[in-house]
Amino acid sequence: MPAHAMAATFLKCSILAGLTGALWGCDGSSGSIELTPGDVALSGSIAIEAGTRVDADDGETLALGASPESDAQLLPPEFVLAGYVSPMFGVYSGAGDGLGNVYSADSVDIFTLPLHSGQSISLQPFSTSEGPSPLRLSLFIGNRLIATESTGNQSDPVQISLPETEPAGSYSLAVEATGFEPMLYILSTSTAGSALSAGFEWPDHDFVDSEAIVEFKQGVSQMSQYSFGPREGMEPKKELSPGVWLVQAPAQALRSNGLQPQDSTLEWVRALSKRADVAAATPNYKMKAMNTTPLNEPLYNHLSVGQQWHYELVNAPTAWQLASDGGAGVTVAVMDTGLYGEPGNWHSELDANVVGGADFVSAGFDNDFDLPAGRDNNPSDPGNAVGTSVYHGTHVAGTIAAAVNGAGGAGIAYNASLLPVRVLGEGGTGSSADLLAALRWVAGPVGDSPRADIVNLSLGGLPFQSQLSEAIDDGVSRGVVFVAAAGNSASTLASYPAAYDQVFSVSAVDGAGELSAYSNSGSWIDLAAPGGDASRDGNADGRSDLVSSTSASLINGTLKETYIGLQGTSMAAPHVSAVFALMKSLNPALDHGTLRAMLMAGDLTFQDCGREICSKTADRGWGLLDAGKSTLAASTAVVPNLLASSPAIVSLSSEGASSASVTLSVYGSDPGLVTIESVSVNAPWVRLDSAPASGATGTEFTLSLTLRPEALEAGISTRAPIVVEYRSDRLRRLEIPVIGQRVTDQQARDAGRHFVLLVDPESEGDFYTTVAQTTAVVDNGQYRFSFAPDDGVEPQTLNEVPPGNYILVAGSDLDNDGLICHAGEACAEYPVTGLRQEITISPGQSLTGIEMTTSYSRPSISAATPNVLPRPGFRGYKLLPEQIESGSGHEPAPKLIGAER
Repeated sequence: MPAHAMAATFLKCSILAGLTGALWGCDGSSGSIELTPGDVALSGSIAIEAGTRVDADDGETLALGASPESDAQLLPPEFVLAGYVSPMFGVYSGAGDGLGNVYSADSVDIFTLPLHSGQSISLQPFSTSEGPSPLRLSLFIGNRLIATESTGNQSDPVQISLPETEPAGSYSLAVEATGFEPMLYILSTSTAGSALSAGFEWPDHDFVDSEAIVEFKQGVSQMSQYSFGPREGMEPKKELSPGVWLVQAPAQALRSNGLQPQDSTLEWVRALSKRADVAAATPNYKMKAMNTTPLNEPLYNHLSVGQQWHYELVNAPTAWQLASDGGAGVTVAVMDTGLYGEPGNWHSELDANVVGGADFVSAGFDNDFDLPAGRDNNPSDPGNAVGTSVYHGTHVAGTIAAAVNGAGGAGIAYNASLLPVRVLGEGGTGSSADLLAALRWVAGPVGDSPRADIVNLSLGGLPFQSQLSEAIDDGVSRGVVFVAAAGNSASTLASYPAAYDQVFSVSAVDGAGELSAYSNSGSWIDLAAPGGDASRDGNADGRSDLVSSTSASLINGTLKETYIGLQGTSMAAPHVSAVFALMKSLNPALDHGTLRAMLMAGDLTFQDCGREICSKTADRGWGLLDAGKSTLAASTAVVPNLLASSPAIVSLSSEGASSASVTLSVYGSDPGLVTIESVSVNAPWVRLDSAPASGATGTEFTLSLTLRPEALEAGISTRAPIVVEYRSDRLRRLEIPVIGQRVTDQQARDAGRHFVLLVDPESEGDFYTTVAQTTAVVDNGQYRFSFAPDDGVEPQTLNEVPPGNYILVAGSDLDNDGLICHAGEACAEYPVTGLRQEITISPGQSLTGIEMTTSYSRPSISAATPNVLPRPGFRGYKLLPEQIESGSGHEPAPKLIGAER
């Protein structure tokens, strides 16, 4: 039997890895999931991703007896909407895919929305089982047609923009079925994206002649399909991420203008930036060795896959000034699913920092096709044989030590060494016996140095096991520092290995520093770090809070390295591991004991308690990680006086905090007086209420600010810096990002009526068998659902569920084909989409408090992979017909672990 087939037999205990991350065991319990006797077998809520809307007359709504909308549907300035159109009434004929279900006639959808000059709207088509059919996207003001595009029978998105000659205001948008078959579509726009493309600034930095970094607008085909070459004014060199390319100027393009090479390159880049298919074009700036930090990387500020929010939230830019070697000389072992690529040819953002590695996945979980199956010296992640592959270990490793190389993004400890140790196989699962062997291997032979200084464990779901605890204690006694993800069950129940005394347990927070909805909490949590939350826009930047890092995705049918956003405590833990690496590069003597003492004293977090031992909370332990304070606490060299702000990012919103106080503190080896030169903010929507005056001196300053929501357009997020110029050893500058939003989104979120299913974990062909089903409609921006225990009395209602193991899923059926979770429809899987965990329904007990998040996006979806939804070969979960409504020695016994996401 092949290794991947054997691994598939263990999928009953597999865990999900999708937008978020969570590692679980096979006991079936999870989360805030409370176990209580009662009349409810299972209940919970489903959050909706920020900005989500649904077509008011989709196919499923029309099938309930409604008529197509006669009035235009109002949309906000920023949104993502799923819709349905069909030129006629009919019956699905595709075998297995909704055979016999009706589809209703709805030839055109009309929307009204506010637009700014230059703002773009993207339409992504998705075919039903009846096959592809063309759509037309048109923009009007009154009866005057402004712009129109047609998809034809292809699946690539199209885009239209409000011309610069048109004023800002209210416009009408039409999506029309121009073929013969029913179709689904995703419609989206972003004012932040438009603003980014409209702005054009030329920093005063040196750059590479004849090269540019070009971000193509959403809707433009990949270069391989677009056939770019000299005649289009650019030649492709390398794809940095989906839609972002390093390009070179054709020789004739630069020779013809008679300018010097630098001026000629600038003229060429300016011309590229004005193209209709280009969102942004900048020179390929050179970096000097002394200034190379993640701030210089092209994706650091990228709209979709940028790393700015989660690095700024932990004050990483200050840490990079204090630890300018980026963690060089420190080795971090990543015990996970392995890395994308192969030895000597890993993901190009990681390859330079990878040192050795090993695969400890035993034959029962192995799926890497290396023969014989089982442990070897190749920690390559082959992806999953079944389901979506998110390359969990690659994502974790990128946050720790993706290299600063002028392409893509970077890790916090960008010069640290990565030691990949594969302990999770098919479906992100493995056994505690494999983990134990890996821990002993990393600790090294008796008398030798450990193979790693820090071990990151973005996995868990285990009970307490003395053998694992002893292995960790042994590693700690030899100087190894262990960091682990707390888990994603929204539970206070201790999860191991994170809860072991000698492990730093990390909970997850969103863009506002608030505990993520899925994150575990409890007295065993040590500190918090950014893990993101797809259901929130905590920093009010108009985007869901996802942590961006290295991964791989299918692009034009080919698996390629890329960057994607995920959420989970798996994403939080590597932030801490990376900061510890920066600290140990400054002071190699730091060990678990000294780091814990620093943590308890408030030296590693934003907490400033002023006493020997700070207070501790169940959500964040001793506080949110502060990389700047941490590196300062570790530094043994003379550090110049630097100002840093707390908080590092200020978020103001009309539905949240409308005012804020910011503390400016001096960091340095011997914090002394600095002199304020000026404090300013150039944005009409924020008022600086108080600030230190020019000439003020001290070691701590306070400024306060207030949001002026009337100066913002509803639903639009805006960003501006507070600029503080000060003098210490020389004139220096601190920029504090401020994000403002006049929020109207939360209550309006709607992804359509949701079907919530409990399905058999074992598939039958392309489908899973649905055992129980209930429906939920949106209420105040979320869904609530419950299942009843099977009472054994006929007839059995749809929402009655017998005891057993199930996969919990939910989604919309916008085309009424009897399937949910296929392309173009909303989907939620427990606990995270793309990485499913089984739920156990036990007799006489209730599982309550389950939390999920639904969205149209999928874990690896990007502009480059529109057709890979939600997983290869997957056609959706089948609905039940709605006929009945209802509201030995020292070796531990192997147990299953999974990737904490």
